[in-house]
Amino acid sequence: MSQPALKIIIVGCSVTGLTLAHCLEKLGVEYIILEKRSAVILQEGASVAVMPNGGRILDQLGLYDAFEKATVPLDLTDAYLPDQDFRFTSDYPRRVLANFGYPIAFMERKGLLEILHHGIADKSKIHLNKAVTQIEQSDAGAKVHTEDGQVYEGDIVVGADGIHSKTIREMWRMMGEPVVNGIAQSESKNMSVGFSCVFGISHDVPELRPGEQILRMANGSTLFVMGSAGVVFWFIVTQLDRRYEYHDAPRYTVEEAAAFCESRRDVEVKEGVTFECLWRKQHVFNMLPLQESLFQTWSHGRVVCMGDSIHKMTINLGQGANCAMEDVTVFCNMLHRLLEEKREKKPSYSEIDALLRRFNKEHLPRASTIVETSRLTTRVHAQVGPSQRIMSRYVVPYLGKLLQGKPLGLIANGPTLDFLPLKRASFPGWERYRAKKGGAGLWVVAFLSLSLLAAAATTYGWGDAQIWADWNLL
Repeated sequence: MSQPALKIIIVGCSVTGLTLAHCLEKLGVEYIILEKRSAVILQEGASVAVMPNGGRILDQLGLYDAFEKATVPLDLTDAYLPDQDFRFTSDYPRRVLANFGYPIAFMERKGLLEILHHGIADKSKIHLNKAVTQIEQSDAGAKVHTEDGQVYEGDIVVGADGIHSKTIREMWRMMGEPVVNGIAQSESKNMSVGFSCVFGISHDVPELRPGEQILRMANGSTLFVMGSAGVVFWFIVTQLDRRYEYHDAPRYTVEEAAAFCESRRDVEVKEGVTFECLWRKQHVFNMLPLQESLFQTWSHGRVVCMGDSIHKMTINLGQGANCAMEDVTVFCNMLHRLLEEKREKKPSYSEIDALLRRFNKEHLPRASTIVETSRLTTRVHAQVGPSQRIMSRYVVPYLGKLLQGKPLGLIANGPTLDFLPLKRASFPGWERYRAKKGGAGLWVVAFLSLSLLAAAATTYGWGDAQIWADWNLL
């Protein structure tokens, strides 16, 4: 394919932005990345889950081998409900691997950024210390102004700059949208904060083996612990006292985060292991409010946003980074088709605007499914109300094989890059669990989400009765 004279400006050297850069390199499309920070890789204490739907996109881009070598796949999940005698052990992660050829695995966020950054062919296209101040667009093109007085010109501007996106705020400004407390008035009901998260990484915790995952649910909070090679990733997701808006969400100091963790020292992780075992071995931690959002309008003219800037979810489902990769994939598939049609000609303003609107319209339902499933899963995990407690404790264990496999569709229905070959495509789950007409509703998926990653062939001990259940959780 001849290379059209098209240039894309990516705002944000994030997982979203770097994944897009790799796709554009494969397409032969010119791009630059503008990053406001002084470095691509910063230690933030966060980890990231790569699910099979994200893993196969990385594999298409030639990046998955490096990820696979640096991670330990999840193997088993031990889940505990608030009453101590009710727990289950799940081999669902093994079944995911068997069905899709890719495991569920965690790594430090900075590690994934390192892999993405290392694979960029021309790193001179990444410009650091470039905080965006203004975006302009016209029939002729787009201009991005940065804090140091520089102006960068291109044809499409992609906001990959996260939850506090400057790009989307510039988009709202150009649309003439009234912005109240940092959010467009038309989108104000589409973002809220109802949970906080303390996340950290601990080293040398021999009590937890690599590949082990623990999910401990309590009334109002959930503890996640994932063992890897020499490290343990952990999160504590806690329901806040009320629903906050974007502008008034709590902000936490390091001292407040430490005090919160100190107060949880005696919380049992598993038999013979308390949270203190993790806390005393931590080498990095942080505490943040968890925004939940799904904006309805993603583009205007030559400007489009992706990733956390348009859909932000809690960590419970483990799909945040994967959903961002899917955004990039759907956009690049559409861009590829447009460039094939145009051959040597650069797409016009109206063609670019139509492309970005179509991306928004066609991908919104998929993003909505993931965000809403994550939202419901978080509330089931935290046992936030009577219905969630009843469903998780008394109803789900009896569903049996009726709904077996339904949540795997969330993985199987992920998009792939249609201009690159698929790898590991012969694994049966991709076709077996692909959505047919109808399918499981969101509440079905959410109530099958009592473990972050699912369960199958589980044995329950409940009083004098033994209840065998063969059911999937996601």
